[in-house]
Amino acid sequence: MKKHSVLVVVHGYSGDQRQIEELMPMYEHHGYPVVIASPADSPITKVGPHICITAGKKCYIGQDSWDRQHLQLKSLLQFPQDWFLLNDSDSFVLTPELPDYLFRDDNIVWSNEVDDFRKPGESWQGNPPWPKDYHKGYPLIAMQPPYFLSRKALQKIVDASAGLQACPICPFIDWWWIPASYKAGVKHRRFTGCASCETVTPMGLAVMSQCIRERQATFIHSVKSGSVMQQLKAIYDQTKP
Repeated sequence: MKKHSVLVVVHGYSGDQRQIEELMPMYEHHGYPVVIASPADSPITKVGPHICITAGKKCYIGQDSWDRQHLQLKSLLQFPQDWFLLNDSDSFVLTPELPDYLFRDDNIVWSNEVDDFRKPGESWQGNPPWPKDYHKGYPLIAMQPPYFLSRKALQKIVDASAGLQACPICPFIDWWWIPASYKAGVKHRRFTGCASCETVTPMGLAVMSQCIRERQATFIHSVKSGSVMQQLKAIYDQTKP
């Protein structure tokens, strides 16, 4: 069977380099080219034999982070691949093989999804209520890594997201994907077998482990070390169908 043309991308800051190197087996095991994307003012310049590119400014949330997201995605269009697997420095796919359903529709962006705890008109921990028009017209979710999409969908999102203004209430990249996709006319879907949970605390690691055991989760976020990666991979290998 002919292999698909896929580019594996890892987004991170210079301070994430060791983490990326520890998780690199999960990026390399797909057998596709790997590109590391980092901000111009916090660059990662060399990770093994892999290509490193830079664009945008270092910023966790806010307008600079939204602008960087647009610029880095735009930079990926210089590569010839037809499909793109986009990871943050703490996300990966446990299996070398990418499921066939990802390649059936070139107008979908796939991701992890979590619910937004902010609800229009409701308050949280004694704070003033969120505006009643908060994210009106959009689903109240966050799209979290990994992401997977076609060149066609990537081009549409890049074209639509130029100048996209950061939400003052929710200025995170995992929200950026929602208006960017809707403006572009690109559908969004949640991976089958995905899990998005911190794994730094014992409770978070237990939750992630349970997702892998009971739901065979393979699209994983968030893992900060090679030792946890190896632990989760061992759990999957013991329980996979």
